Amino acid sequence: MSNILNDKKFWKTAVKLSIPVALQNLLTSSFTLADTLLVSSLGTATLSSVGMIGQWSWLMNMILVGFCSATTVFISQYWGVNDTKKIRHVGGISILFALIVSVLFTVVSLSFPKAVIHMFNSDSEVIEIGSKYLFVVAFSYIPVALTNILAAILRAVENVKLPMYVSLFTTVLNIFLDYCMIFGKCGFSKMGVKGAALATTVSAWLGIVLIILISIVQKNILVTQSKEYFKYTKKRDKCLYTQGSSRCA
Repeated sequence: MSNILNDKKFWKTAVKLSIPVALQNLLTSSFTLADTLLVSSLGTATLSSVGMIGQWSWLMNMILVGFCSATTVFISQYWGVNDTKKIRHVGGISILFALIVSVLFTVVSLSFPKAVIHMFNSDSEVIEIGSKYLFVVAFSYIPVALTNILAAILRAVENVKLPMYVSLFTTVLNIFLDYCMIFGKCGFSKMGVKGAALATTVSAWLGIVLIILISIVQKNILVTQSKEYFKYTKKRDKCLYTQGSSRCA
């Protein structure tokens, strides 16, 4: 224990990795908070409807957070032995899972928006307003899910700055677009609660596009042929582990 406490290199690395991750988690949590704060001036029914949909989105995010944590654990282990093949294999499974979950939530939200809100609130006005918001914001579920998974992969291979910067960009953009679209500022039409939903959706899609484009420029772990992610065989890899190394056949 005393060796770890006195290990300056360890603590320097730990701080270097943990601070960007903490900031990114804070920004991610604040992403939808802007909608709630800015629509509060539109009335209690509107505020309540956005809050109810936040609980629905929270349910999807909790499923993804659990899977992102598992993804990070597995990929970190493979990163330690420099096994990029397994990293992308796990990444492919994670991406497919994120797509399945987000598509499911999107389809349910678009098909039964009033039923979704009715699970959390039975007030007719809240359901009516909330269904309009949900029908638009549902299109943000897929990019949000993919962004979370790709960010988890990047963090697991010690690329913590890119997810943080993308989260900062999307959060600031969402706040700006919320202000413009809800209240009709900077040349935008006044759209009220629909504007808040549209701002969230646009910001979410730009976030995933930004991660992909920057990854291509950086040529980081995410950039490879699609078959590296989604090619599955029945043959099991046989790995021989020796002290300080790993060799897979």
